[in-house]
Amino acid sequence: MSDPVVVCEALTHVYLRGTPFESVALQGVDLVLRRGECVGIVGPTGSGKSTLVQHFNGLLRPTEGRVWVDGVELRAGRGILREVRRKVGLVFQYPEHQLFEATVFDDVAFGPRNLGLEPEEIQERVRESLQWVGLDPDRFGPRSPFSLSGGEMRRVAIAGVLAMRPQVLVLDEPTAGLDPEGRREILGRIRDLHQRMGLTVVLISHSMDEVARMCQRVVVLHQGRVFLDAPVREAFGQAERLRSIGLDVPHVTDVLLRLRAAGLPVRCDRITVQEACEEIVRVLQGGRKWSSSGV
Repeated sequence: MSDPVVVCEALTHVYLRGTPFESVALQGVDLVLRRGECVGIVGPTGSGKSTLVQHFNGLLRPTEGRVWVDGVELRAGRGILREVRRKVGLVFQYPEHQLFEATVFDDVAFGPRNLGLEPEEIQERVRESLQWVGLDPDRFGPRSPFSLSGGEMRRVAIAGVLAMRPQVLVLDEPTAGLDPEGRREILGRIRDLHQRMGLTVVLISHSMDEVARMCQRVVVLHQGRVFLDAPVREAFGQAERLRSIGLDVPHVTDVLLRLRAAGLPVRCDRITVQEACEEIVRVLQGGRKWSSSGV
């Protein structure tokens, strides 16, 4: 088992504490993210997903509890937030709204320049980061980011975070608002970054299908607490429990559950189309019979 890279212990966060508008966003969250994992964080709207991940790089501070990043506790006055934010890169929902420089190159270079790096190092980081997200630096570097497609702008924003060389990449709804092709491109790039670079990836998504395809583990939040934390197959195998809090399961899992309810004794822990097809063929070829309820 790999080493922990982010640890939350009894993490509680209360917005506007002590005021009439007080709101408890997180309550006693215990969570460990390990190096090299790809973890999905899901939950109903308002369950605390975005609040949680903003504690990973110190954008928010715990009202109660403690947070460690790479073995160092995040505390006020310790002078460590600058280093932590280099280790944990956070890509907000609709990150292209944060693009502001005249060129793609300058947008991606913004973070490295703030680190005080030499021009040669900045140049290398920008070019490499754009290549990692599938954008030719010679073609896209001189262009205005506002001349790009939605998917391309999203990739530029991710490249800007990657240029800081984080150990952990947190993505809050990275495919929101994109068309199907744009979603496939972004997810493919994220998968490639995770596999080739060994990044720890945290993916917040409302799409159970995306989480099933991308992640090894699922953390489900509900009313500011950890409702479920399990490997992806085990988590989506608990369909009734997930549906009890307003979540669903991936479409593939839903089809298998319907087939099982109709009498075909398939296993329901398959999460890709290919796995589902193989499972259905396996059962049918095994000579098992349908129940009288049919399909």
